[in-house]
Parts: sequence; structure tokens; C-alpha cells
Amino acid sequence: MTGGDEAAALAQALSDLAAGATQAHHLEQAVVSNRRIGMAMGILMERHRLTEEQAFDRLRGLSQRSNVKLRDLAEQVIYTGDVERRGQ
Repeated sequence: MTGGDEAAALAQALSDLAAGATQAHHLEQAVVSNRRIGMAMGILMERHRLTEEQAFDRLRGLSQRSNVKLRDLAEQVIYTGDVERRGQ
């Protein structure tokens, strides 16, 4: 391998490493969001005597109607104990 080939291989390896780190970060964020949504669903299930599916449907429906990300609604439920009454 020539010096140019080695440099290109190193540059590609560094690029692949950066892409892998970015993907790992996104996956970690997704896992955290999923857990937070699950917590919010549990709160809604207990508070309103909903099934798991009903709680998720309530969050998803409000998210779509209010144009607010599901993870943001989940955070609201976790901190306030419920979602706002608009559109429910």
C-alpha cells in the first residue's frame, strides 16, 4: 500500500467511525425516548384506567392533532401527570 492509499484508508476508517458514533447516539436517544413514552403511557393508564393501546392512541392522536412530537407530550405527562385537555 502506498502512502496515498494508507491515507485514504485512514480517512475512510475515521469517516466510518464518526458515522458509527452518530448512529449509536441516535439509537441511544431513541431508547431514552421510548422509555419516556412508556412512562407517560403508564401514567395515563393508571390515571384514566386505560389499556396500553388506549394510552398510546391518546398520546399519538394528541401529537398528530396538536403537531407536537410524541416524545415532547410524553415529557409533559411525566412532569405534570396528564396531557392538556385540548382535543381529547
